[in-house]
Amino acid sequence: MCSARTLLRAFLPFHSLALVVLLFACGGGGDSDSPSIVISTPTTAPTYATVWTDVRLGGSISGASFVHVTNAATGFNTEGYVFYNQGIGSWFADIQGLTFGDNPITVVADEDGRGVNTASDRITVTRPTVPFELILNGTDATGATSHWIDAHSLFESHKIAFYADGTGRSTTGSLFSEQAGTAVDITWTLQGPDDILVVGCADCSFQRISRISGSLEEALFLGQVETVGGVGEVALHAFILVQERL
Repeated sequence: MCSARTLLRAFLPFHSLALVVLLFACGGGGDSDSPSIVISTPTTAPTYATVWTDVRLGGSISGASFVHVTNAATGFNTEGYVFYNQGIGSWFADIQGLTFGDNPITVVADEDGRGVNTASDRITVTRPTVPFELILNGTDATGATSHWIDAHSLFESHKIAFYADGTGRSTTGSLFSEQAGTAVDITWTLQGPDDILVVGCADCSFQRISRISGSLEEALFLGQVETVGGVGEVALHAFILVQERL
């Protein structure tokens, strides 16, 4: 007996894309064959490196209707999605909250959800230990050739640059719905591997940026912004690289 269903999921860090998957089951998931599962997305290798906090895993599956996923580094557990088309099985799962360093992840194919007849595959996903270092705009102000612009501000006028010597530049004005003010010199301090605090500039657009993912190489990073007065933003802001000194 065949069945079909439609799944719509929105996910980060792939920039809030939507994925529509049509699931067709034609006697594929619960047969008498021994289960098997293979990780082939994003790689068939046993390790994978990413700058992002989330990763999508996927691949082939047979003889099973369930996929359980565990990240040993964080204790994060999630269920994958399984679908069959003409007896060919595929699966995917979105792994969230990757920690710094190694994340050993195990995926288990489960025949009927009882955990009796299973198979597994493993991958280690690695994040940089200090993600902030990947978004530095240069060693110091004299050698800087780029800055970041906050794509979430209405006029895309709120800008910031970080230099490895602990200095930087930032626009003033905390309302992202209004045009940003003049860019001024700043100093910053690292509060955590992915958490930066602007020091001594009460009028700067950015007081703190945390939950940083991304890189200069990709010309994009995401971060949770805190503005003047400690006002936090629940959503992550997208910062786009501009090849120009601020």
